[in-house]
Amino acid sequence: MQQEGTPRFLKFHQGSVRGVAFSPRDRYLFCSGGYDGKVNLYSALRMEWLLDYQIELMPQMNNVNAVRFTSDGSRIVAATNARRLVVIDVETGDRLLAYDNCAFSGRDRTGLATDPSGPNLAISVAVNGKGLTLVDLRMPLPLDYVNDLHGSIIRDICFVPSSWPWQNSILTGSSDGTCKVSSPDGRVLHAFQTGHAVNTVCITPEPFTRNAADGFCSLIMSGGDLVSSYVPDSGVQEFLKEHKDSPIWKLRYTSNGSTLYSVCDGGILRRYRRYPDHHEYLGEVYRHRGDIQDLDVSPYDEYIITASKDRSVGVLLLGSPNHGFTEYIDLT
Repeated sequence: MQQEGTPRFLKFHQGSVRGVAFSPRDRYLFCSGGYDGKVNLYSALRMEWLLDYQIELMPQMNNVNAVRFTSDGSRIVAATNARRLVVIDVETGDRLLAYDNCAFSGRDRTGLATDPSGPNLAISVAVNGKGLTLVDLRMPLPLDYVNDLHGSIIRDICFVPSSWPWQNSILTGSSDGTCKVSSPDGRVLHAFQTGHAVNTVCITPEPFTRNAADGFCSLIMSGGDLVSSYVPDSGVQEFLKEHKDSPIWKLRYTSNGSTLYSVCDGGILRRYRRYPDHHEYLGEVYRHRGDIQDLDVSPYDEYIITASKDRSVGVLLLGSPNHGFTEYIDLT
């Protein structure tokens, strides 16, 4: 069985790296976007840079704040500080579409999500930071705008799995600690307060369950000043305080939901073991020289990647492939 490897730091950006994402189709392919106006492609298997895409001819005006693959892996959606969403063809590197005045232009990583159930819907934080922009990637103009969904800046977006009580919904977290589940047209289906600032949100990946006796208790995780776990109809159940005074920027579960990773200011990647009623802190995995803004885990939990302000992308082999919540693995 393959053991955990040694972290590698790939330095192919000339500016701070703001976002990273794995392809949902190619188990080794991932991308990064940075403050040099480029989106880079890499192979996790060989831990090497493959090629780069220049977003615009004037990169200083189009620094990349977030990147995501579409669910079919054929396109990359990038949000820039010029308030623009750019769609790139992975095969050719061509810019397929660009949507102006659609994305928030702050200096930190911004919220961006692509629909895991279909390849044509992307959602970004709106220009004012408090609403959402919905884009159909088959159309030349934005599909819809949701105005002032939150009273403060939206820091992260993700789609809610179909097994949860709210069908076809979106989870957003804002800097004032409010998390909302809403429909694509902006109707708020559920809302709760975390009691701390929020920079990132994520949902446990297994099918939804209310009873921990039936499996892992389904949680909505939020990170900012603290990390908190929220159970629908029960409230916030747990606070994770290992980060102390360092703001948390990203949380990510492995595909079976057993392990939680977090990154924060200070450049530290941390790991937790998840149990039905609590998380156990397992320690530091590795660290960058600069703050980490984003992370992602490969489709079969083989690799983890991180984006840092030190201009590098961290890559670590976690172990053998893992195929979902059944925890079957390939012996290679």
